Amino acid sequence: MAASAGKKEAAWPATMARYERLEKLGAGINGEVFKAWDTQDNLIVAVKRLSGSGDDGFIISGLPEVMREAMCLGSCRGIPSTVQYRATCVAACQRDSFIVMDYVGRLNLRGYMQRRVRLRRPFSEDEVCRIMKQLVEGVKAVHGVGVLHLDIKPENVLLDDGTEDRKQKPKKGAVEADVGGEVKDDRIVYKIGGFGMSTKGRGKRQPEVIILTPYSAPELLLHSREYDDRVDTWGLGCIMADLLSGTGASMFDGESDIEIMAKVFGIVGTEGIKEWSGYSGLAADQKSKLPGKGGVSRLRHKFPSRKLSSAGFEVLSGLLESNPEKRLTAAEALKKPWFGKQRRGFAGFFKSCVGGVLPET
Repeated sequence: MAASAGKKEAAWPATMARYERLEKLGAGINGEVFKAWDTQDNLIVAVKRLSGSGDDGFIISGLPEVMREAMCLGSCRGIPSTVQYRATCVAACQRDSFIVMDYVGRLNLRGYMQRRVRLRRPFSEDEVCRIMKQLVEGVKAVHGVGVLHLDIKPENVLLDDGTEDRKQKPKKGAVEADVGGEVKDDRIVYKIGGFGMSTKGRGKRQPEVIILTPYSAPELLLHSREYDDRVDTWGLGCIMADLLSGTGASMFDGESDIEIMAKVFGIVGTEGIKEWSGYSGLAADQKSKLPGKGGVSRLRHKFPSRKLSSAGFEVLSGLLESNPEKRLTAAEALKKPWFGKQRRGFAGFFKSCVGGVLPET
């Protein structure tokens, strides 16, 4: 869902006077993000506008939703692998709210994967390992401060390769950055953003997650309210699969929840979810959505040993375990041998040169 095309951007309220809007970076279901210049700190920042009306094509974000997102972002301050929170601006007479964050960059992981497809440069297993280690460490830290992200996906992973000067205001007329330009692959820091669905606190029964994506865990697709940190590690598993597949698209993409579920259980099987202790408590109409065939996992068939080592598959299959009780937590995943031995050397270099294309330098 996005705002109407060609619609003039509304002026920001007086409470946002210190921030000079530069360009629109993107939009999600509940708002849009801008690159802006902080005239007091002389720094480029990212500003997320949250719709308070819903008449602009976005889902309404009331004060509770805005404060929940700001609280979760604030709880993650100091975590290197997350976008850093700066301020919240809410005006009593203004329907929209604004969350100010550190500016990371214009390119997200989805865009980076698609770029690699265009360049015919698939990710080597070593590259996938390095990316995943940063993301798993980030998710572990987020969980450590009591936050559930609930929307882990490539669009919410931002790339910082250190090539943009955040203390230099872009010249007028040259605001648009070249997202197709050079990226310093070996210097990229991956930062988790998109905390719009995040929540803080734990309970036996959580709020039902209504907005589902191809990165939603099986228990969420089945509308269970019994979920924990491992819904996020499922999302990490989906990202890992996307990186390894080399298509630039989601492995479980679908036009509806039913299509997504069919793809998910068609690959990981239904045996695991049916062994889950929470399965018996699911509504009958939700259980009926499970595909009748495909009980056994086909994940190894999808990622054979020539594409992924046994150590790498141990991590992938542990993250994409449909039984939440058996799924790896972030802390457990980081203890796996795959993350302990990152082969770089000639073998890793050679794998990243598939098709005779040298890595960017």
